[in-house]
Amino acid sequence: MNTSLIRRLAAIGLAAGLTVGAGASFASAAVQAGNTAVPAYEEVDSIPMLRRPHSWSVIDDDTVIVWATPFDPYLVELAFRSPDLKFAQVIGITQFGSRVYAKFDAVKVGGFRYPIDNIYKMTREEARNLTRGT
Repeated sequence: MNTSLIRRLAAIGLAAGLTVGAGASFASAAVQAGNTAVPAYEEVDSIPMLRRPHSWSVIDDDTVIVWATPFDPYLVELAFRSPDLKFAQVIGITQFGSRVYAKFDAVKVGGFRYPIDNIYKMTREEARNLTRGT
């Protein structure tokens, strides 16, 4: 083989490796920066809910604050975006045995089911501040 061809292939391989390495470094820095901005709420597997939520507030297309009682707010993250969530006047929440489980139950909006990805316990003050911020 020609030595100039080998050098070209080596240069292309080196450039590709540097590009991949730089992209991975940038992605990990973005993830670390994103993690510092999120408040540390206590993650829970399930929440008690006798019939229906007392109240709820939309934070964005995939996050809702659900008040199980007037004193117990929970931050519910959905697995998928729901573009209709901001405009919904009614939501439904599936439950099993008077409990709502993360990764099992779903939030219903406009006839569509959006699986619950994570549930976080919040204080009333944290819920009020987060609701005011949106």
